Amino acid sequence: MERKAFLCKQSHTRINPLGKCLRLCTFMLALFLWAGTVVQAQSLQKEIRIKAENESLAVILKKISNASGYKINFNMEDVRDMKTSVDTGDGSMTVTAVLDRLFQKLPFSYKVDKEFITVTRKQAQAPSEKKRVVTGCIYDDMNEPLPGVSIRLKGETSGNITDVNGHYSLQIPTDKASTIVVSYIGMKQQEVQLAAGQTDIMKDIKLEQDSEKLNEVVVTGIFNTTRESYTGAATTFTHKQIAEAGNRSLISTLRNLDPSFNIADNLAIGSDPNSLPSITIRGASALPTDVQDMQVSADNQRTANQPLFILDGFEISLTRFMDLDESQVESITLLKDANATALYGSKGSNGVVVITSKPIEPGKLRFSYKGTLQIEAPDLTSYNLMNAREKLEYERLAGLYEDDNMQTYNDLQALYNQRRMDVERGVDTYWMKYPIRTGIGSRHNISIEGGDEHLRYGANLTYNNVAGAMKGSDRNTLSGNMFLQYRYKNFSFQNNLQITNTTSKNSPYGSFSEYCALNSYYTPYDEEGNLKKELEDFFYPMTGDRNTVYNPLYNAYLPRKDSSEYTDITNNFSVEWYILPELFLRGQFSYTKETSRSDVYYPASDTMFDNYTGDDYKRKGQYIYGTGDSQSYEGRFTLNYSKTFKDLHQLFAGLGITVSESKAENYTVVGEGISVDNMDFLGMANQYEESGRPSGTESISRGFGALFNLNYTYDRRYFIDLNGKYDGSSQFGSNKHFAPFWSTGVGWNIQNEKFMENVKWINIARLRLSYGITGSQNFASYLSIRSYQDFGGLSTQNWYGVYLMAYGNPDLQWQKTSQWNVGLDMELLNRRLTFSIDVYNKLTNDLLADVNMPISSGFESYKANVGKVENRGYELSASAQIIRNVEQDLRWTVGVKMAHNENKVKEISNSLENLNEDLLNQDTYNPSFIYREGQSMNTIYAVPSKGIDPSTGREIFVKRDGTETFEWEAEDQVPCGVAEPKIQGTLNSNLRWKGITLNMVFGYRWGGKAYNSTLASKVENIAPYDNADRRVLYDRWSEPGDIALYKGVQDMTETRPTSRFVFKDNTFYCSSLNLGYEVPTEWTQKHFGISYLAINGYLEDLFYKSTIKRERGTDYPFSRKFSLSLTVRF
Repeated sequence: MERKAFLCKQSHTRINPLGKCLRLCTFMLALFLWAGTVVQAQSLQKEIRIKAENESLAVILKKISNASGYKINFNMEDVRDMKTSVDTGDGSMTVTAVLDRLFQKLPFSYKVDKEFITVTRKQAQAPSEKKRVVTGCIYDDMNEPLPGVSIRLKGETSGNITDVNGHYSLQIPTDKASTIVVSYIGMKQQEVQLAAGQTDIMKDIKLEQDSEKLNEVVVTGIFNTTRESYTGAATTFTHKQIAEAGNRSLISTLRNLDPSFNIADNLAIGSDPNSLPSITIRGASALPTDVQDMQVSADNQRTANQPLFILDGFEISLTRFMDLDESQVESITLLKDANATALYGSKGSNGVVVITSKPIEPGKLRFSYKGTLQIEAPDLTSYNLMNAREKLEYERLAGLYEDDNMQTYNDLQALYNQRRMDVERGVDTYWMKYPIRTGIGSRHNISIEGGDEHLRYGANLTYNNVAGAMKGSDRNTLSGNMFLQYRYKNFSFQNNLQITNTTSKNSPYGSFSEYCALNSYYTPYDEEGNLKKELEDFFYPMTGDRNTVYNPLYNAYLPRKDSSEYTDITNNFSVEWYILPELFLRGQFSYTKETSRSDVYYPASDTMFDNYTGDDYKRKGQYIYGTGDSQSYEGRFTLNYSKTFKDLHQLFAGLGITVSESKAENYTVVGEGISVDNMDFLGMANQYEESGRPSGTESISRGFGALFNLNYTYDRRYFIDLNGKYDGSSQFGSNKHFAPFWSTGVGWNIQNEKFMENVKWINIARLRLSYGITGSQNFASYLSIRSYQDFGGLSTQNWYGVYLMAYGNPDLQWQKTSQWNVGLDMELLNRRLTFSIDVYNKLTNDLLADVNMPISSGFESYKANVGKVENRGYELSASAQIIRNVEQDLRWTVGVKMAHNENKVKEISNSLENLNEDLLNQDTYNPSFIYREGQSMNTIYAVPSKGIDPSTGREIFVKRDGTETFEWEAEDQVPCGVAEPKIQGTLNSNLRWKGITLNMVFGYRWGGKAYNSTLASKVENIAPYDNADRRVLYDRWSEPGDIALYKGVQDMTETRPTSRFVFKDNTFYCSSLNLGYEVPTEWTQKHFGISYLAINGYLEDLFYKSTIKRERGTDYPFSRKFSLSLTVRF
């Protein structure tokens, strides 16, 4: 059966598909055609019959294509409005004979190449002008020939295009120099100068990728599509943009690039390299399944709202993403709305981060190396602690050394005088210096690659040592991968093996807050230079407490251990079969196995065991060992079809199925009774933890999905998307295993309308609208089933019993998020100005939460879909090229990005309502997580305050009925602000001159509120024998008539959540500064044989300015980061 096809090329149209990934497919299609599987069926000797009278030349060429099976390429502008006739008579003629007759009186010539016929207009030539021919091949930056590249003489509108093998031919004048212009979608336009001459010449041309035009391709991780016909909200960042925006981790780099990728500012963990951040895209839309967890662990909130991470088509963990080497990343795409994430079904509602690895370039064997020196310097500018003299004076004013009992008074005065003498002789210990350091680490990457059009191979090895700002805090990652790709005719096979090992160590110095609480008149060493174990052991009558202060340095020098390790082995395999030029089948399979362990050891000499006496003495020394093993696989088959009809209709369709399974087991063993300090081995423990035994968890989940994608474009003006996935999972109830997820969108390319032809200053004006429903399942796999637990080893007559631990719910289903998005993209003044805005609304239904049950049932609650949360907002991005001087290779671009999100709880369960009441009455300094209908999930609840009464020094509260009182009551708590900025974003500037690049990124947050926890714990609510913020001495009320911000020094009453500590949270900070230089390739190649050499310097988190004066990095300090990198390729 003959295959019939028809292709044409308009000079003003963009080639579809776009970008590097689809150019690879184009090249594989060329190989397929070259192999001869079709050419054999289309011999030049084949005879056809054609009869056409006064018909359009384009129509006649289509008839010849249909009758012969040849694909005919021509420029539509050349044949527009041209009519002619051709007739083979009663008999038939060969294809070449028909074409010869057709073009006998027309200004056209043709060239036959395999199954392609290229028709070109004969160039008009003055009798006096002599011509010569320039021929050659045009390649991309991977040395692959590019079909369909436009090539013309500068100043002329018509020219030629390359054939399927990238070859071109063009006539140029002989008596004068010529400039030929070469252009292709996704590549930088290039002008080639040719000197005058009489002879024909050969000139091969290599085009470079245009990072700006690469954004015209949207990589979804399953199906790729062109941005011109894409209705979803997606942002793509190229390798160069990623490299310029940061150098430490992909997480912080993405924050610098897009404010919708929001990282919560955790004031406790600071810059701890071993802590996972809390990330959201377009707001939080889920709660932890156990509402009690919201109060005890930020990890639960993080996991519930964490976006999905996809690497080369398959899901990876946040930890794996954090340890990725950014030098091996080709691009990252953020998928934000339902139309962009619907193909991920029940996992897409929190957004999707799609990472694409760098492809292997064909050619001779190449070697590259990138080395980076990394420095982290602690940033303690937010701390304002008292020195020794100030602290002693504060203790005196607070009455710490006063007592009615004369003997006790004398003892207290003696203690005061001793400390006063120490202060006078210069004792003023700066305790914060002991646990910190200037961390110096390094990162090294070595890679080799090569191959040809049939076989490509590559391997790389990366070692990354992150030395944190606290002593002994490190994260070491060793990763490598091996890549192999083989192409045979219309088949392509690819395998990528990745192995990652990460070892993390936490600082033996403990929490940074321990050192901040120590008084400066303490000294860590005694007079003989020995390390003290105790700094103070004294009973203060004022507080009624015996204050025993241990020296944290004592524990730090013990053989403590706190480390963890994981090894991840992932193998991705894929095969592609190009059945037809428009149709290909892709099969992908991924297998991942991860093993992990953790070790925490406290020696018997640790101060935590000082109160172990009597029978507990033998329990000193503790070892906590954890181990885990998980494995998962995922398979996917997709069928892709892409076709252009009559140069008006563009259709892409895709079908697919996915299957997956994941298993995990984790165990924890706590042993105690290790009497010798250096015996940091679990086997040396005498017993399990008292009343304890080994514990563990296990989970297994399976999934199946059928998906489809449809995209239709009419005349490059109007387009529509339709996506869907019928998703199934074992995680949910037996009655709700499957659910449909879908999205649809429409768009309008206004710039392609006829009425816009004369509006030259508008390059792109694209309007998008989408709506869809996606899901979320970031929860444990057992919530829908009845769970049992044994009685902890207790038995009766050798029978062990179990009890029902959780009540199952067979109707438990996914949280569903309905989303709509409206977007506008514009490029103006020859792309000197770009602008994009998206407005969205997300409504999460069937929120998983606890539902209270009658006491008679034997259970307090069970899981059900009962909640609703809404997020709505907008995102804005604008950039301008202030300077664009191509001749001087000088460009300066500035940009601004802004994101706004409003969060509101629409419905909650009765269990959560009851918990809210309990939380309001808890004895806490800081506001609790409270969720009420109609309020934001980030609402701050506190009692309104009118400040400190000048006459008494007591705080004046406002009750719900408006009356004033000195008494704090839990029921008077009301919303006092939202701990979420009204707008947040980035400001960036990129200056390039020749090989020098200066890139700056600044971040800002404005309009939110925050509760100043420093005031609640370091100015008020403090024990007078601990160090504190200087404001406790200088800004507190002391006598009647004082206008003060804080309660009196001697007022030791507890300060509960109050609006007095709620402040505007406006911040401005420097995210990244990058200065780089790329040495001219011609010079390095000539002198050293180096094809690429670049040096880059980075400054990150250089400064942080805020309207709130509070401590940042209480458990682990924040740090400023400096790095210097060298990249070389041979």
